[in-house]
Amino acid sequence: MQKRAFDRNAASTSQKNNISRLSPAMAVDRNGVQGSALIEPVPRYNKRKSEKVIEGANNAAIVLGRDRPGGLGSGYGKETAAGNIDIVVGRVASDIQVGTIDGQSLTHEVAMVDTNLSRDASRIYISQKTDVDHNFGLTGGTVGMSRAKAAIAIKSDAIRIIGREGIKLVTKTDKANSTGARIRTIPAIDIIAGNVEATKEPAVKGKTLRVALKDIIKRIDELNSVLDSFMTYQMEYNTTIQMHDHPDFFAILIGLNGGKCPFSPELLAAGIKGMSMQMISKHDGVMQKLKTELASKNIAEIFGADEASSTRVNIN
Repeated sequence: MQKRAFDRNAASTSQKNNISRLSPAMAVDRNGVQGSALIEPVPRYNKRKSEKVIEGANNAAIVLGRDRPGGLGSGYGKETAAGNIDIVVGRVASDIQVGTIDGQSLTHEVAMVDTNLSRDASRIYISQKTDVDHNFGLTGGTVGMSRAKAAIAIKSDAIRIIGREGIKLVTKTDKANSTGARIRTIPAIDIIAGNVEATKEPAVKGKTLRVALKDIIKRIDELNSVLDSFMTYQMEYNTTIQMHDHPDFFAILIGLNGGKCPFSPELLAAGIKGMSMQMISKHDGVMQKLKTELASKNIAEIFGADEASSTRVNIN
């Protein structure tokens, strides 16, 4: 769902009264036309005394302070080495409330808002010490949960990282982290769609997959050759059995059929049937061998039309 182009429903009563009293010319000048001033509802940020806030008129701010993923007492704000820069646009954008009316006195009370990592529209959160995964509700993945460490988080409805000359996702460029602790393993890179860890699987290396596919196809081809040899020998054996005759004492005695037993009708019929089926199987085997070779060229060679390796995305 797209946001409305113009919405002042949450504006305070005083803002609405001020706009209504303006002349048409002045009112247009307050509607943001050609970059002019735009009156819109902006919630009041509940500022810590130690924070420096650079704030504009359109719900955009930069907060310089200490780690604060929520209310005044949240995060590592009471500790040293927890410096924080919070760049935020659209605080509580999904439900902006600039004030409330007291039910008894009917007086207008200004609504104060804290950092809200869930409902604020867009944010770049830079912290020297924070629990970034816990704060943003992220699953641990292979990388695990980062606790009390330096982190940068970017969150919005849609995020694009654009590199005109390439993008690199690199881990362990240094031997130690920001606290000086030695990094003893190569940290992983997780891409977790839907923040669901249960379906997470390792990425596949294209060259390794290509070698594995070639080996599997080779084994299939060898099995085809073994089966083809078996069918050839079996056909020869079946033909011999089908046409088999041997000396027969009774036939010799009476001088019948050259002294040999006659062909067996059952063996002859079975042999003809078996021969026809084996010819079909031999044909299918040849076609399967051809298809296997075509598949090998398509999926297991770098020039193949269905080769699995990406030509522009590489992993280690």
